[in-house]
Amino acid sequence: MGFLKKDSDFASGEHYSVVSAECYFQGTLSVQGSLRVEGTLEGNVDNARHVVIGPEGKIKGDVSAQVIMCGGIIEGNICAEMLEILGSAGIKGNIRAKKMVVEEGGRIDGQCVIGEAEVPTPAAAKTEE
Repeated sequence: MGFLKKDSDFASGEHYSVVSAECYFQGTLSVQGSLRVEGTLEGNVDNARHVVIGPEGKIKGDVSAQVIMCGGIIEGNICAEMLEILGSAGIKGNIRAKKMVVEEGGRIDGQCVIGEAEVPTPAAAKTEE
């Protein structure tokens, strides 16, 4: 995926936000670019392009993004175009995604709706609640 690669250029319009391992954040994040979570985030993540949850990262809230790669824990509902659940990941909540990949060892506790017609846009998912 090339997230936070050395040749990333902020002038290109790609913006990255990071919740580092030492960080604890509480509240809703509306991210227009990409987000990497290595610490703990309690609250929702809205409208992100890419969200990466590292092996020690934890989100306690709903996550809405184009692409989500989870290696840590998400306790909340997920709405995504593409969801990748790594072997170290655990998700407790419902999932709506156009595409999903689950590595061996990845855990899901909730309902999954996968497919083209069933996934609302992130803004539409918010109005359904």
